[in-house]
Amino acid sequence: MSEMGTTFQMFQIHGALYHRQGPLVPGDGRDALYSQIYLYDPEFAAQTRSRHAQELDADIISSLTLMLQEMNPLIHIYLTARERLIEIAEVETSFRIILNPQLRLVVERGVDLRRENLPTADEVSMILPEEYGSAGFRDIVLASRTNGDDQGNHFTLINPNHASYRPLHYVLLFPYGEPGWHWGTTLDNREGGHQKKNLSQRTFYRFRLHPRLDEPSTIFQAQKLFQQFVVDAWAVCDQNKLAWIRSHQANIRSDLYHGLADVMESEDIDLTRTGKRVVLPSSYLGGDRFMQQLYQDSIAIVRHFGKPSLFITFTANPKWVEIERELLPAQTAADRPDLVARVFNLKVRDLLDQIRYKEVFGPWLGWVWTIEYQKRGLPHLHLLVFLRTDHEFLTAGNIDSFISAELPPADDAIN
Repeated sequence: MSEMGTTFQMFQIHGALYHRQGPLVPGDGRDALYSQIYLYDPEFAAQTRSRHAQELDADIISSLTLMLQEMNPLIHIYLTARERLIEIAEVETSFRIILNPQLRLVVERGVDLRRENLPTADEVSMILPEEYGSAGFRDIVLASRTNGDDQGNHFTLINPNHASYRPLHYVLLFPYGEPGWHWGTTLDNREGGHQKKNLSQRTFYRFRLHPRLDEPSTIFQAQKLFQQFVVDAWAVCDQNKLAWIRSHQANIRSDLYHGLADVMESEDIDLTRTGKRVVLPSSYLGGDRFMQQLYQDSIAIVRHFGKPSLFITFTANPKWVEIERELLPAQTAADRPDLVARVFNLKVRDLLDQIRYKEVFGPWLGWVWTIEYQKRGLPHLHLLVFLRTDHEFLTAGNIDSFISAELPPADDAIN
């Protein structure tokens, strides 16, 4: 997390993004951390959290801890898992307690990992019957023992396609443990019927990034944590797309690209760098082939129309009335990057509409543009416009008709 000046902050990630689940019970001589604190009564849990974060208000930590203990059904699942862990540990030397994608507690016993559903507390009503409940890589391992040895401080990955991926990490944003996206998510109409059998992950997060009058606006008031949530959502969608590309190389006919056969024909071979190659098609946004295709298309447009007539830079303004009107109380544009991006996109579409259809600069032929983000965190557009022009287009009088530079009056206060 880096702060630029006194306004916008940027949350950035590099590489893949992972969330991990630690052991259900802390090791000998170790303090409880993260989800392990759920196993204690609210008073002791609040004291433990305050000891690790002494700069925070102890009363606020205590009230939040009590609220989560009462409202969050995932905490009751952890408590049930600990009870079963104590019972099973006395009779089994090898077992795992997992939380499956249906949000059911499951125990896998013995070396053959026989699976059986554990009874769930009455107050836990989060079962997702439409999800897949069979064994798979998306199970969250809460406790594990192999040949009588506990896994100690062993961490396991939480699959981003698990319904508990979101509420387990962003506990304060989803205090009721609302399930996130999963493979069984459907789009329902107002009558309760399925409008769409499968709802894509990207569509789900787009839905969540719009405030609604009948839903609390907690996530939009989280400031930097909200920015982390947005980046996390994008990273999860992108990693799923990359995983699909990796497992569907035959569908995109990756054998047509330069592969192992071309390497073997080379005289200088480095075997340590030779292996199975994953090809990113041009449909993957941001990939090398995607950028090369855009470059070739841009050069073809210039070759056909000649040099561009106008170079326009369009920058987002955090003081736009459309942004300030939608801000929640005590918020600034820096707290709502989703709102800034949404308004900027609408403004850009309006600009392009005026250039192409209203011909504010003259008859339109074509354009090339790119959108970048400044170091301040604001988006801006670089636009090359190709127009049908004549010899009078570049005259001073014509240019002055749509370009102006003005100095503020002397009595205008500069903020």
